[in-house]
Amino acid sequence: MKFISFVLFIIISVIGIKAQAQAYDGELQFVGRNFLNNKPLAFTQVKIMSGNTVVSEFNTKSHNDFKATLPYGNIYDIYLMNAASQKMFVRVYADGIPENKRHYRITYVLDIPFFNKDQNIDTTQFTKQFHQIVFDGKSKFVDDTAYMNSFIRHIYKKPEPEKKDTTLPFITTQKLKEYVQLAGKLSLDNDKQSPLKNKTIKLINKNGEIISTSQTTNHGMFVFQGVDTEQAEGLKITLAEADNPNNDKIKLQNSACEKLDVAAGNNQSYSFSNAEGSNVITKLIDKNFKYNISGKLVATNGSEKKVASQKAVYLLGDKNTVLYKTKTNALGNFLFSGIVPGQSYAIAYDSADAESNFIMNLYTVKDKFIRRLDSVSGTKFIYKFLSVSNSTFNDLVMDDSDLKMNVKGRLYGDNKNNPLGNMKVLLLNDQFEKIDSAITDNQGDFSFKHLPYTKQILLTAENEKNILESFSNVLLFDNEDNLIKLVSLVKGHRFNYKPLPTEQKRFSEIYVDDPWLSIINKELQAKTHTEETIIENILFEFNKAELAIQSQQTLDKVVLALNSNQKLHIDLSAHSDSKGSDAYNLKLSEQRAASAKHYIISKGIESSRVSAKGYGESKLINNCGNNVACSEDEHAVNRRLEFKLIFN
Repeated sequence: MKFISFVLFIIISVIGIKAQAQAYDGELQFVGRNFLNNKPLAFTQVKIMSGNTVVSEFNTKSHNDFKATLPYGNIYDIYLMNAASQKMFVRVYADGIPENKRHYRITYVLDIPFFNKDQNIDTTQFTKQFHQIVFDGKSKFVDDTAYMNSFIRHIYKKPEPEKKDTTLPFITTQKLKEYVQLAGKLSLDNDKQSPLKNKTIKLINKNGEIISTSQTTNHGMFVFQGVDTEQAEGLKITLAEADNPNNDKIKLQNSACEKLDVAAGNNQSYSFSNAEGSNVITKLIDKNFKYNISGKLVATNGSEKKVASQKAVYLLGDKNTVLYKTKTNALGNFLFSGIVPGQSYAIAYDSADAESNFIMNLYTVKDKFIRRLDSVSGTKFIYKFLSVSNSTFNDLVMDDSDLKMNVKGRLYGDNKNNPLGNMKVLLLNDQFEKIDSAITDNQGDFSFKHLPYTKQILLTAENEKNILESFSNVLLFDNEDNLIKLVSLVKGHRFNYKPLPTEQKRFSEIYVDDPWLSIINKELQAKTHTEETIIENILFEFNKAELAIQSQQTLDKVVLALNSNQKLHIDLSAHSDSKGSDAYNLKLSEQRAASAKHYIISKGIESSRVSAKGYGESKLINNCGNNVACSEDEHAVNRRLEFKLIFN
């Protein structure tokens, strides 16, 4: 097996910061150093393109290195051509620079391994970029290692199968190798059950050698693809002491969150291995595991921001074909389910929806900036990504516990002339446990709202009034009167229907739970003297009261809710973790509460509608108090703002 390594260096300098930048004044200094078989490679022709425009073209002549200045705001393809090697190109995403980072000048150095033109290389793969780099959202450009690893896996030709003498009978009892997908979840096995976020996990063989590595998501989920079950023996993960200060055991679950094993640490190293009567690898097999991803679209123009609500959003395949279409909600949020691990996708919106002088930015639902959407494919602005766990993709991944579900439909007996009204419909999960019930109206309509998400549901009906006795079939329609399923009835039995995944999508809606939505959509408008509390983990500058940009985005939801409900008042409270002295944390939380209130009223909200108070560490929501060892993730849940909603 051949291994390709990339070496990079990043140097950052600030060339000036303006309060409200309107243009990209910074630039990326891309330095490439060319090698073939670990030896310097000279006389390489370099062509840099942005879309169909040639930015520059030159030859390295007797040198093996080159430098290119790439202004921010575009995507660049750097083509590399040498007579001794395979033609290839690097893609540089210099378009997703946050507004407050546009004045950075960043130098990025990449050692580029060229490929021999030999029979082992699949040259058709080089119609795609062999490597790509992206801005990390903070201060530097980084390798998209997930893409690189995927590319490397596909460029080497598979050996031709051995030809056999067909004139003789060929009999074999050799077992075919089974290549499977593994999916599971890792968390601390303590009272907080904290997931192990963004950690490297290793798949090992019987000799303890590493077969493959993967990275957990923000929810502790991990995926391994193409696993040879005969080789794989177990999993191993090594943690820093800060990740597990109490040396708790680590819990392993499968993708259905069923507990499989618990491992104790040995110098913060944890292993899960096959044992007699308990094959961990087999229990992790899940060929149907898929990700849910969610994001938010916000249009910006300098300091002005507009939530892109009720806008069409598309999920595209690797050839820019439309796979799914949805709409953003009142907060600009959207959700796509069924994301297959290891596949290339793109998120897109119609360029016709773009407002002049505004740019569309993609954020996470937690208001973290991802990228500016300005690379055009046909009539759409797009953001391409590979569904492999890494820091950027993980920010988009949603756990099932983050999701809610609405289910609604219409029932007829035999034909559309017989709506099944006044009938009790039960919604069950795949364990045949009741989730909820509803009574159909005169048109046969039923609906279930704000339910916990479950991958598989079942519909059944209680035939208390013998409504179904005179029918042979029950027809399920969506609320737009499109037929979904015809279910045959058996006399004396209930109506039971277990939908296929494609059918379930047609009468169910999955969305990311956000408590502000019910207020913005005025579902609580009619309630009076009602109180509800919403918790947000708001980011501040370290040891300061200044709001981080991500937190301003979150507080914009509060402003939107207050503007949507004139009867709404908010009691805002700021809370800290237990690190630092009690007195200092109290003072800092008071300053942060005041800072949050100031931001809200600066958006035009009357001061009398918002009260603010700091509580320091006096109201922790876990046991991470003074002198208690906790991980950083466990401390983080205490650094929060709470919003008590009062309708009067």
